[in-house]
Amino acid sequence: MNRRIQRSLHALTLAAATVVGAGSVGVSPAHALLPNRSCGTVTGADAAAAAQLNQVLSGTLAHAMTSYRVSCARAIAATVRDLGLPDRAVVIAVATAIVETTLQNNPNVLDHTSVGLFQQQDFWGTTEQRLNPAWSTTAFINAMLRTYPGGTWQSQQIGTVCQGVQQSAYPDRYQGEAGDAQVRPRCSTPPPTPSSSSVSVRTV
Repeated sequence: MNRRIQRSLHALTLAAATVVGAGSVGVSPAHALLPNRSCGTVTGADAAAAAQLNQVLSGTLAHAMTSYRVSCARAIAATVRDLGLPDRAVVIAVATAIVETTLQNNPNVLDHTSVGLFQQQDFWGTTEQRLNPAWSTTAFINAMLRTYPGGTWQSQQIGTVCQGVQQSAYPDRYQGEAGDAQVRPRCSTPPPTPSSSSVSVRTV
């Protein structure tokens, strides 16, 4: 290959690299992150409860509780109670959601196909179903009852039950949030009122 052709190819290579580099500068991601979905109406009682919880929580959500997160915990608790299950089931569900999403109804697919409070993959249901707090909580509870039939979930360690349902690659994370999942606002049973925003601690 003569030198003129070599010089021409070299110049074309540099030009192509310049165009590619210029094209990549300032390019935004194809899909910006979507905002969290609602878990229901956020109330003044939720804000008051969040302020009180921030004084007592010690796990992942220590000093990070918000009125939105309280509303999500409240939605989970209300659904579990509507299913006729005791407080221990509420603690299991809330502990799971703390680990999976820090109590946020996340619509963004960041881990395989997982979305929602419990980061349920697409084999659980449609995207909209998994982003519906009542539906996703019910699906979680139904899976718990199938995994631990005959009420055996009530005698197992909280973290063990969470892992039994979620089948996480990080099974040890759930038990560490069990304590905080027991500390929740009285306004977790709707309808919330300002007078019901005190914090209660239940040992289950």
